Amino acid sequence: MEDSKDIILILTFILRVVGAIVCSNKAKSLNRSSGSWGFFGFVFPILAMIWIQFMKPIIAWEKNVNIETEKVSGESNIGP
Repeated sequence: MEDSKDIILILTFILRVVGAIVCSNKAKSLNRSSGSWGFFGFVFPILAMIWIQFMKPIIAWEKNVNIETEKVSGESNIGP
């Protein structure tokens, strides 16, 4: 009886670690918080692995692009 409890405890811990790793890696590929998803995957491994498989990626836009400094093609800086 004691042996079966130990085996179940070890298998549960392995499932939690695998869930945390899978969720963290998938979250990183979707541009989401890998730490938060890793924690969620450790606490609720099966639910988190199913949930993150259906999530869409967050689009990372370029932060250094400034549209206001771009010149319109019809304008010029040449004086009169």
